[in-house]
Amino acid sequence: GQAKAKSNDLLGEAKNYGEQARGKAGELAVEGKKVTTDAIASLGKVVGDTASQIDEKLGEQYGDYARKASRMLQETSAKLDAKSVDELSDEAREMIRKSPGVAVGLAAVVGFLVARMFRGNRS
Repeated sequence: GQAKAKSNDLLGEAKNYGEQARGKAGELAVEGKKVTTDAIASLGKVVGDTASQIDEKLGEQYGDYARKASRMLQETSAKLDAKSVDELSDEAREMIRKSPGVAVGLAAVVGFLVARMFRGNRS
């Protein structure tokens, strides 16, 4: 009887911790989405701001590439910002189902970049 009661208590605590972890993960996902959309928008602005300098140094054709890239980054940022974290995770799951090879390749590239960032911070 005591073991059963203790087991139920532990199970209840585990469920409580699980719910807290899910809540915190949700908060972190929303925060991460905000940081990501802000970073993409900032990068788009920087690229757009340098387009005129690119025109002068490399030619108008390359400046146009920069302007197009800037617009794409701004649009991507707006699209991400307009979607909920749940929608983004659903889309990611669907993309993984449709193209698992692309997903693995993308994960490898992201992992490589993250590893390089952390290695660079130790120097």
